[in-house]
Amino acid sequence: MEPGKSQFGIQKITTTALMAAIIFVVTYLIRIPLPFASGGYLNIGDAPIYIGAYLLGGPAGAIAAALGSALSDLAAGYVFYALPTAIIKGAMGLVAGALLTHNKSFSRYVSASVLGGAIMVGGYAVFEACAFNLNQALAAIPFNAVQWGAGVLVASALYPAITRIRRAIPTLRQETLRK
Repeated sequence: MEPGKSQFGIQKITTTALMAAIIFVVTYLIRIPLPFASGGYLNIGDAPIYIGAYLLGGPAGAIAAALGSALSDLAAGYVFYALPTAIIKGAMGLVAGALLTHNKSFSRYVSASVLGGAIMVGGYAVFEACAFNLNQALAAIPFNAVQWGAGVLVASALYPAITRIRRAIPTLRQETLRK
């Protein structure tokens, strides 16, 4: 094993766990129940998903997004949504992180966030159409679109801060160099 490689792995795991915790807390604490029988809720947890994708990249960003979001569903009593949430939010983190692997510019970050939000809206529409009915899925789309837009706006506003965080933490800065 190369010197420092295990330390890099431990720091990456720790940062992934920390991002999962942040995603959980933001999603859990800031939620607005939807007035549908499906029992979903609006939240601002997509913003830290995009931040995690930026800082961690695709696979680790996906793990943080899936764990943090699904745990929030479980803790809030939305057990029925936990598995679909893990899949949908994990896909958001994976795709956004993959888009940011070699280019972490502001425009690429916003584009990755917009695409991640589209995955969320489409993913929940498909899930709710299958689990409930098409009308209910269609009725939830505008609310999910609001969540999409809010997540992108908050994540975009935090871009200057997360670029400073990335520069300040050597393992996050080295991530781009190791690929």
